[in-house]
Amino acid sequence: MRYVAKYSIIHVKYSCMALPALKSLKPGSSAFNTALRGFKRALSLFHEAAERVPAYGDFLRKHGIRHGSIETAEEFRALPLTDKMNYMSQYDLRELSWDGSLGSAKCVSTSSGSTGVPHYWPRGHQQDAVINMMIQKIYEDVFNTSTGSTLAVDSFALGQWIAGFEFYNATKWTAERGSHIVIVTPGIDKDEAVREIEKLARYFDRIVIGGYPPFLKDIVEEGTHIGIDWATLDVRLLGGGEAVSDFWKDRMLAMIGRPGEFWRYVSEFGMAEAGVVANETPLSALLRRYIKDLPKNDFFPEYENITGLYQFYPSARYFEALPDDSLILTSDAGLPLIRYDTRDRGGIFDYVEALNEAGGEFRTQAGSAHIDVEKWQMPFLYLYGRKDFSVSLYALNIYVDHVKLSLERSRDAKKLSGLFTMTVRHDEKLDQKFEIAVELEQGIEIVDVSGTQLTSDVVATLCRVNTEYSKLYGTLGERAKPLITLVPFGGLQTIHGRKHKWFKK
Repeated sequence: MRYVAKYSIIHVKYSCMALPALKSLKPGSSAFNTALRGFKRALSLFHEAAERVPAYGDFLRKHGIRHGSIETAEEFRALPLTDKMNYMSQYDLRELSWDGSLGSAKCVSTSSGSTGVPHYWPRGHQQDAVINMMIQKIYEDVFNTSTGSTLAVDSFALGQWIAGFEFYNATKWTAERGSHIVIVTPGIDKDEAVREIEKLARYFDRIVIGGYPPFLKDIVEEGTHIGIDWATLDVRLLGGGEAVSDFWKDRMLAMIGRPGEFWRYVSEFGMAEAGVVANETPLSALLRRYIKDLPKNDFFPEYENITGLYQFYPSARYFEALPDDSLILTSDAGLPLIRYDTRDRGGIFDYVEALNEAGGEFRTQAGSAHIDVEKWQMPFLYLYGRKDFSVSLYALNIYVDHVKLSLERSRDAKKLSGLFTMTVRHDEKLDQKFEIAVELEQGIEIVDVSGTQLTSDVVATLCRVNTEYSKLYGTLGERAKPLITLVPFGGLQTIHGRKHKWFKK
């Protein structure tokens, strides 16, 4: 059963509620984190945007909608979706902003271009304050920075992209509110990050390294290579930019000498449009691991299709899950987003229903892991992956996350760097060919890995998690198999300052 809130008719006055009261961003109170409260704020934001954002007012007029007539959740859910193509790309940046002006903007970030042409996203103090409080909770309530001293290493890409600047701002915000945190900003310069950790770690009680997951792995591996004994350091990892599997996370934890301590790695779910919109908590991380052992039922979806499980604040980030698994966001995000199609696939669990469904054994496990389930009374959000992150083979979608899963579970997983690119091209006979280039780990030679075995592993996983591929493989046989090319370490490294591109055109 997907989480669906039940509403009665709600009348809401819509004056100046774009920014949620900051006190509502507290995980310890379900009263402040209900879908009903989130809907009230979303509805208020909708009405205010209709009156004060020129582009959105025009968008509604073109669809024949008078905003004053929208009062109930059912009417709100009938509003047309917005996205980059039908809304953001159709209007001038000022028209998309409050009162047709960039006057409230303090900075402008750009999307990475991973799904197309880069877009520009102004944001101001209000948006930063919400994100700062979200990340402050991670620092204080997960990484325990309220005691002792912390070295924060900002290894997100800096410059015009949002993640590095956002992490820096939130770290500074948290430090100014009582935590003893010193931040260094090597960005995605792996060698500089490792040098700074090597020189400074001895002066701090713990280290928090924030970055894009492949860069976090590079930093840890390079540190090991130069002689850093990670097991002697209290290391915490904050990943953003893409979801990672528990298998991948466990591998990272083993590399820093902390196997089994899953709370040391926290994943953020963010987007250039809005910044951080949800994040892992100790509770969500444990729940993700727990549900994989549960029998299939109507509440929890198939575990292997979940790429990330987070919690979110509905008063600041109001999500809807559509029947086709689309995730729709309404949020005051600099450029107000009203029923915005995130292009992500997933769904929502209600906090109370999820814990009831998990049962008493889950609470027992949480107690054994010293996780206070009452401390994180927020709804859960799960991902299946992005709509855009797929290639089309014989008219069916093959997703990056499914290929990731197959390589992580392969017999030669430890010999692979974790990076790959995939494409579908046509040969001289105009037949489609599914190709994957897989990068090897440092020090591994091509002869050390069996491409044939990797191919079998990928096919087996895709047949298990993608029913359409399973049918295609049953029909086409060898022609549906990927052609895997092994690439030496460094051959698929990301362009400096940009995320890795999982697709080759």
